[in-house]
Amino acid sequence: MTKEHPLFGPTLFLLFSTLLVIVMQAGGQLLIPFVWAFLFSYVMMPLCTRLERKLSRPASAIIATLLFVIVSGLILFFLIFEAVRIMKNEPVLFEKIKEAVDQIQLKVEEATGTKIIDTANANKTESLRGFINWFAKQIAGIGENVVTLTLIPMYLFFILNYRGLLASFAERRYTGDNKKDIELFFSRAEFSIQNYLLGTLVLTGVSTVMSFLILLAFGINYAFFFAVFVAVLNLIPYIGNLAAFVVLLTFVWITKDSGTIVFFVALSLWLSNMIQENFLRPKLIGDKMEMNAMMVFTAVVVGGMIWGFSGMVLFIPLVGILQALLNSNPEWKPFAVFFEAGDKKDPGSNLKAGAGK
Repeated sequence: MTKEHPLFGPTLFLLFSTLLVIVMQAGGQLLIPFVWAFLFSYVMMPLCTRLERKLSRPASAIIATLLFVIVSGLILFFLIFEAVRIMKNEPVLFEKIKEAVDQIQLKVEEATGTKIIDTANANKTESLRGFINWFAKQIAGIGENVVTLTLIPMYLFFILNYRGLLASFAERRYTGDNKKDIELFFSRAEFSIQNYLLGTLVLTGVSTVMSFLILLAFGINYAFFFAVFVAVLNLIPYIGNLAAFVVLLTFVWITKDSGTIVFFVALSLWLSNMIQENFLRPKLIGDKMEMNAMMVFTAVVVGGMIWGFSGMVLFIPLVGILQALLNSNPEWKPFAVFFEAGDKKDPGSNLKAGAGK
């Protein structure tokens, strides 16, 4: 197949995409901490730049990395410690779940006359207990991945210390219009990612405080843990918010034994989320990395299939980098329309209407 063949371009794109997915899956243990470090470097870069006014770049990178390790380590320790505390009460929670399921079953049987669950079958009870144990192991597995947790700060230091090498490479490699395109891509990508991450970080903090105050007002146990839990899962658009609400409201329902409290907690969290999404997010993040809902949802799903939980978070800014790359090249810029958000009038609609007359 020659370059002039009409299928040469699509075939080359499919081969490259397939190879890229294979490499990302096979090298996930190496690439995941690198991408995390790459994104965290944009958060720490303002601090590192400020420190470089009085210190050398290696010293500034070391201080910024140590600060990142201390803060992230304290947050991770708190989450694991609180999760262990909750898991210690697993037998009590399990019995309450079983009692609640039995009550729902009896009400359904009384209303419909149909028996939906055989409570005499002990295997189902063991299956539910096994699922809870499996879920607990998955949560604990986040802290057991020592390789990932070790590589992230190491990569972070290297990226902060040697961040000028990429600009030097572009300076030597490209000239003329190509150099301008590369510079435009770097500036757009850096501006978009840095503002997106900083805005997301502030929004996560605001979400934690608002959720904590709501849960504290209703007397929910482990209020701060679940506030952080909700804020972290909110980083995953659409899916994370729903999953966090289901887990939290289930816990409230089990521990409080009151449907009224569950309703008002759900209503308060929903109002809090509406305030964040409609007022705070546009001001903190704005259109720095604006993409349509279909592209964001696709990034979350594909990222989850390739890299699991990390992919669901990391693929959104990676798709934003791809969007900046398309916008920086005049030949590729038409493809950026598939990323655009908002209900824009199709310029071809008038032509279609005119053709039908």
